[in-house]
Amino acid sequence: MADWSISIDRASLSAKIKKLEAKVEEEVKDELERVAWALVSGSPVDTGAYILSHTFSETGGKAGRRYSSNNKPRKQDWGTKAGEAMSQLRSDIDAADLSKGHGIFRNRSPHAVDVEKKYLVYEKSKDRFR
Repeated sequence: MADWSISIDRASLSAKIKKLEAKVEEEVKDELERVAWALVSGSPVDTGAYILSHTFSETGGKAGRRYSSNNKPRKQDWGTKAGEAMSQLRSDIDAADLSKGHGIFRNRSPHAVDVEKKYLVYEKSKDRFR
């Protein structure tokens, strides 16, 4: 008969598991940022209301930004608004509890349906990341 007894250092194992979890969370956040960029980069800008209304949350519900283009100056700079939108989405992603295992990108601007019909921002992004 042959046998072999081993011991597992629980503290070391626990530290390795935490390190792996952190790495996985970082990878998931990186992928979510790529999705966010796909949405932002596909978004048109006139007043900036639509591009700034993109939101990420893990709960869905009625949460999210909702900007109207009413009484806003037109012909805004796309790069400036895209930078603002990405900054907001990064904050959303960083604040999200990813342990829930799900999340939702959405746009609650009053004209989001019209923009989606014309530019297919969400449809193209979904196709890209399936």
